[in-house]
Amino acid sequence: MPRDFPTEPPRKAPRRLTVEESWPLPVVVVAHHVTFDGHPDSYPLQMASKLLSDGQSSRIYRKLVYETGIALSAAGVGNLGEHPSLFYAFAVVQPGHAPAEAEQALVKELDRLRTEPVSERELTRAKHQFTRDFVLGRETVQQKASALGRASVLHGNDVGSADGEFDLFQLVTAPDIQRVAQAYFAPETRMVITVLPRMRTGGTE
Repeated sequence: MPRDFPTEPPRKAPRRLTVEESWPLPVVVVAHHVTFDGHPDSYPLQMASKLLSDGQSSRIYRKLVYETGIALSAAGVGNLGEHPSLFYAFAVVQPGHAPAEAEQALVKELDRLRTEPVSERELTRAKHQFTRDFVLGRETVQQKASALGRASVLHGNDVGSADGEFDLFQLVTAPDIQRVAQAYFAPETRMVITVLPRMRTGGTE
């Protein structure tokens, strides 16, 4: 039986939220709404996630952690599910740096995907990483069952898509990635969340 998820109105202006939590360092999250898993755009979106944050040589990690030292940790995540989902990039801000620096750096990397074509070298590396994860994610019976269950739920009981998607990911091109970045990472759809450490008074929160 189909499940009825309410549709969120299209975002027409950027939003910003600052919260305080019991957390030792500031965290900045830059998020955009994206489509659902299995949509044709979902494959280049997930490949974009690989480019941004799979491994220490990925764009976000290299820029924010290695080159500038703005962040202790940083990544970009395409969290695609059964219904319209979220693509977000985050950074745990290094002491001595401001959350605004991290926000600007994250936005710059998302904007690069919109304005600059991905190189063939980067795309090939991302596809190799996807192939690695695809194979390693099917080593055990539990992993195979999980892949079949995901295909059944997300792809209309099409269990064949559990393996068939491999080819769809391999067919992703650099223009595909730039196209979905332009479609989903527009400034007017951006949500920025800044999490600040909660101030302590007298040794207690």
